[in-house]
Amino acid sequence: MKNLKNSKLLLFLFFLGMIVTSCVQDDDYNAPEINSQEPNVAANIDIQTIKDIYRGYEPKIIEAGDGSARDLYIEAYVVSSDETGNFYKTLVIQDAPENPTTGVSISTNSTDLYTKFEPGRKIYFRVNGLYIGEYAGLPTIGVQDGDEVGRIDVIEFESRILRSTEIAEMVPTVISIAETSNSERLNTLVQFEDVQFPDGIAGVEHYGNLTNTYGVNRDVENCDGQIVILRTSGYADFKNFRLPEGNGTLTAVLSIFNSDVQLFIRDINDVAMEGERCN
Repeated sequence: MKNLKNSKLLLFLFFLGMIVTSCVQDDDYNAPEINSQEPNVAANIDIQTIKDIYRGYEPKIIEAGDGSARDLYIEAYVVSSDETGNFYKTLVIQDAPENPTTGVSISTNSTDLYTKFEPGRKIYFRVNGLYIGEYAGLPTIGVQDGDEVGRIDVIEFESRILRSTEIAEMVPTVISIAETSNSERLNTLVQFEDVQFPDGIAGVEHYGNLTNTYGVNRDVENCDGQIVILRTSGYADFKNFRLPEGNGTLTAVLSIFNSDVQLFIRDINDVAMEGERCN
């Protein structure tokens, strides 16, 4: 009788194992795709229209102009990446993968955004009920936090954002340092040609501070001596890299902090300075 019970137990365990195995399609136990179909929504408002709602001072709520409670979706492309730690709890989007007219930051408590919303990923984002304002001069969508724009809760953020199946090639807009004063370029991917780090820091200093986690500003110059700030987070995993000595191109997301225009790179590959330096 005991042997019979053992046999039944072994048979049960065998079939249970077969069921579990059949539920897994490969040896890596990979999670399924986040979405394999295009979201069934259509954009009915654009980034510029949202930005035009804000007229300064306190953030303004985003709502339908006809007074209805209908959902409002924007369609946009991701330009930021928090994979290296240089962006934090922020998703930066622009309205086209090439020759964009405008962009905006989305402030959220979500992290590891790059795992779902990498650069080039097309998204749809439901904005009604959120607020448009500025964080230190940077156009930002979020929740109202007094006179400022606060971060969107993780659960709410995930309920509002839809991930398209499209991943576009992002073509940075080539601009000069003088053109960084154009506010419509903020929150977009830009590229500077024929630039370098100044004498005294090129090949000497690092992108970040090696002794603490404070952010660091490094000047970038063109051959006419015009300067723009490259900002590196104290948590960026490339902060220990030494600044290149040569001249070349710099691709970055254009930002601002109060009156200081700033550039944020996604990773070290955004910097290609191997050419001969300016005189």
